[in-house]
Amino acid sequence: MSWLRWLWLCLKMIYQLFCCSMSLISLLFNVFWFCCTLASAIIPWCTLTLLSICVASKFVKLRTPNEKRLLNLFHEPGDISYWPIANRGAGYDAPENSKAAVKKCLARGYRNVLLDAGLTACGEIVIANRQTLERAGLSGGLAHHTLAELQKINITELHPMGSQYDAEHIATLKELADFLDEQSTPLTLFLHIHDNSARMLERLQQFMASREQFRQRTIIISPSPLAIYQLRKLQPEIICGLWHETYLSLAILKSSTLITSIYGAVLRNIIAPVIGISVVFLSKEEFNLHIADLWRNVGVYGVYVYMVNSPTEKRYFQKTLKTQYLTDSLRSEPHLLMKA
Repeated sequence: MSWLRWLWLCLKMIYQLFCCSMSLISLLFNVFWFCCTLASAIIPWCTLTLLSICVASKFVKLRTPNEKRLLNLFHEPGDISYWPIANRGAGYDAPENSKAAVKKCLARGYRNVLLDAGLTACGEIVIANRQTLERAGLSGGLAHHTLAELQKINITELHPMGSQYDAEHIATLKELADFLDEQSTPLTLFLHIHDNSARMLERLQQFMASREQFRQRTIIISPSPLAIYQLRKLQPEIICGLWHETYLSLAILKSSTLITSIYGAVLRNIIAPVIGISVVFLSKEEFNLHIADLWRNVGVYGVYVYMVNSPTEKRYFQKTLKTQYLTDSLRSEPHLLMKA
């Protein structure tokens, strides 16, 4: 009778397997039902919230700068000076953020220059960055030092080719504006502010309000949409641009295409039109023609790429993508190498 015993055990195992399978199916069904119920409750609220944000954005939207004034700042694609924007005055070729570097750019025929700006401990806006202080052996950022301390630094001696230039101290924003007024060649200045504090924005607003000619040719660049909004809220005629940092796209966001797409759509279609940005700087790793078209479709005039230094990359952005780029060196421009 042992075979009956084994038959009973097999039937018992089959029954237990059936019960476990039904329990698993029931659990999966309950989870699916819960997700559907939750989605049906959340999705309408999410849609309603998004619509409310879109409607509200129309009321808080800042006035964009004059279109004719914007077009005057952008050069024609046929112009050699159109493609590169000299980062820190082409800091690989001359002392970065210096008047000498700006002079060299203008002498070469390049009229797009990006310079760094920050606020000192005594409340003075200066043309410098943290890296300059580190090379000079000073710890902390600009906000930890007074103007008197900073102007003791000879920024030309910190550069590998500094022996070719006269000694020069860190310039204030006023000194830079006076220097640009003396130049016969017009220049489009991209002023990259690294300090987005309320004190910095207040000082910058006051300066821009007092220097009409400087404001006409300057584009303020910041990685903070809130800082741009605060800056343009009182003076909508100030032209601003967004520096799109790659670290804003966190690893957890990059792992989800949906989340990344929603983040980009909100930034471009809601935040950018509300704060009224005119240009945007994108990392070359995240740039393509489709992304550029999306930014232009929301009214952004200039879509620029950073950092592009090799001649091959520059030729690619010029000939294929037809996109302006930020570069540290003007010596590697394709047309100059072709002549050489």
